[in-house]
Amino acid sequence: MSSRILNGSRRLGMVLLVVVLSAPAVGSVLMMSAREEARIGKEMYEKILAEMPIYKEPRLTEYVAAVGHRIASHSDDPDGSFTFTVIDDPGINAFATPGGYIYVNRGLITYLTSEAQLAAVLAHEVGHVTARHASRQKSAQTTSSIAATLLAILSRSNEVGEATAMWGAATVRGYGREMELEADGLGAKFLTNAGYKTDAMIEVVSLLKDNERFEKKKAIETGKKPQTYHGLFASHPRNDKRLREVINQAGKVARDNTGEENILPFQLATDNLVWGENFEAKERKDNRFYQEKLRFRFDYPEGWQFTESGATISGQSEGGKGSLLLEIRPRTVDAPGVFIKKQLGIDFIKKSEAFNQNRMPGHTGLIPGQKGQPDQRLAVIYLNRYALVFTGTINEAGKEEELNRDFLAIIGSLAPLSATELSSREPMRINYVKATGGTTFEKLAAYLKLGKFGEEQLRLINGYYPTGEPEAGQWIKIIR
Repeated sequence: MSSRILNGSRRLGMVLLVVVLSAPAVGSVLMMSAREEARIGKEMYEKILAEMPIYKEPRLTEYVAAVGHRIASHSDDPDGSFTFTVIDDPGINAFATPGGYIYVNRGLITYLTSEAQLAAVLAHEVGHVTARHASRQKSAQTTSSIAATLLAILSRSNEVGEATAMWGAATVRGYGREMELEADGLGAKFLTNAGYKTDAMIEVVSLLKDNERFEKKKAIETGKKPQTYHGLFASHPRNDKRLREVINQAGKVARDNTGEENILPFQLATDNLVWGENFEAKERKDNRFYQEKLRFRFDYPEGWQFTESGATISGQSEGGKGSLLLEIRPRTVDAPGVFIKKQLGIDFIKKSEAFNQNRMPGHTGLIPGQKGQPDQRLAVIYLNRYALVFTGTINEAGKEEELNRDFLAIIGSLAPLSATELSSREPMRINYVKATGGTTFEKLAAYLKLGKFGEEQLRLINGYYPTGEPEAGQWIKIIR
């Protein structure tokens, strides 16, 4: 087990200790104080920010926060502190943690069609917070929910989508049917108080069920596990009588449900929203150098700095104690050891050794120092049509062992750059276009080359699943 996972588990233990020490005997109801909720929520928030990709495009994130605060200001805790965060993940999910921290996946937003629907999602989560459902769970349920979520996040044993779905499933099981309905009722009330169309909550349930239906169909055809939704509204059937009752009760205040939908502001905020995997947001590891044109990378120790100029990459350790030069040259048919003699003109190296690294042939050794100077580390590695020539120089006496260890670590970390690590790969995005008289989702999917399930995906994000076509002049979403 890596030290990162061990450290994450220790931090997790500290958070759980807070929960356990504040809990009464197992079986009784756990009620954390507001201060404890805020402390636990903040710690979870910091870990989520550190370990999960967060969507950073301000047009959307500021819009989501504004809608969320509008709902919160019309909730049962209008003066409470709420933080709204968009997680950069294509999965369909939303969840809340203690202390007023509410999260919504970018993927869920792509399926919504109005501000009122977004507000419905956020209102449901605000309902969980204001009703203090996390505090009202039994101690064992609360502890296991926090443990499951934080361990999944900290250990990185699951993908982000799986970790957030895990939290959603844990909270649904922990809250139970009655708490979910209570959050629905509160959310509908907050939605109405804020001036939104209350039926938007029913619309969100419907679109989530459509997506679930599509995922099951796709799973049958592809033989893969369906990516069904486990969080918000997951326990509701499409025609849920009790859900409609609590929503209709709240909607009576809204004069026959004539609240705002705000479709245009939603379209403006979500135009150009990333669809699917966000290649641009792939987290780049600290202390890693990326050469994207030739597709290779290497890691370097703390304190080193590297710059690239033409066919050379120059690195220097902290304080200039050592330097490493990487030259990119055409390779030959000879082995790397022969390349050193014939192409570099070096007849003799000490501790000469051939090696194979990530299926790339290489050769390394020490060039004897001249006039009392330290030996230089030399390595040649073949990558496709190129020879990568590393030359490490020690500039400070007495640092030979330390710097040679750094040289070998850098050279030993060289690896081909995978396609998903390339920042030049553009993600697909949602755009709005105006339908014409002959527009159909089938034609659009074929024109945009969206693949086997392209038509269904266009229908889902536009609220037309499984049938129906857009009207002429209507603004609809496309994926490109």
